[in-house]
Amino acid sequence: MFLPQGLSLAPLAPGVEQILMAGDGFSARIALLGGQLIDYRRDGDAPLLYLSPRTAYQPGKAIRGGVPVCWPWFGPHPSDASLPAHGVARQQVWALREAGRDGNVFHVKLDGPRHGGLAAELAFRIGPDGVEIALDTRNDGEAAQTVSAALHSYFAASDIDHISLLGLEGAPAHDKVANARIAMPAGPFRFDGEVDLIAYADRAVTLRDAGWRRGVVVQPEGSASAVVWNPAPAKAQRLADLPDEDWRRFVCVETANAGEDARTLAPGERHRLACRLHFSCHD
Repeated sequence: MFLPQGLSLAPLAPGVEQILMAGDGFSARIALLGGQLIDYRRDGDAPLLYLSPRTAYQPGKAIRGGVPVCWPWFGPHPSDASLPAHGVARQQVWALREAGRDGNVFHVKLDGPRHGGLAAELAFRIGPDGVEIALDTRNDGEAAQTVSAALHSYFAASDIDHISLLGLEGAPAHDKVANARIAMPAGPFRFDGEVDLIAYADRAVTLRDAGWRRGVVVQPEGSASAVVWNPAPAKAQRLADLPDEDWRRFVCVETANAGEDARTLAPGERHRLACRLHFSCHD
């Protein structure tokens, strides 16, 4: 396959390749394992994404960090506990189908796994102004199927105490830690202890980081749910692929079709779940 200037393939680990992008003023990396963006940064800036230094790059295991793709179910499988949490897309190797460059913007398309008649594709648009990731699901089967999914973004943080979220104010939510229906706060959301919730809203969310004096805007498409997650100390210590103190270095704000926002696709129907990530100034 012809690769445009600034884009190359390189080993990430034995048997696992990554796509490297070097643009004017920015760089990025996509792991073919999981089909996930694992790094994006502007020259001289802190990285957009967190990537655990303990993650395994092995087919059959999910990469801890970047933007894992949860598909075609989110959380445990609804009827078969033997199947992996968050679906099959994170553990499998995706195939590079197309790569191009338009000025200083890279375009990459990947073909993903199939499951039960469902097919997945990913499209990336990566440039100096940020990132767009689109997950396309197609039902090639003969019966309607329900799909839940998430673009599970691990955003790097200067320190979790410096982080606040804006855009989810007052939204109804399911707090999975307390197993309770709640309303999101009327003001900025801050992380206090373990956080695992699904907020039902279809609007942009801004992650403010006072330590790095920046904001990150998450603009969803095809989504009416946002998953917000951080394991806090106790759960972080139970995750073998995460250093004990690294829960302070990231927060997850996921563009999703989760919980009540799962989508049912008729035979031949498609659904596009996408997020656009870009920086905003923050004083």
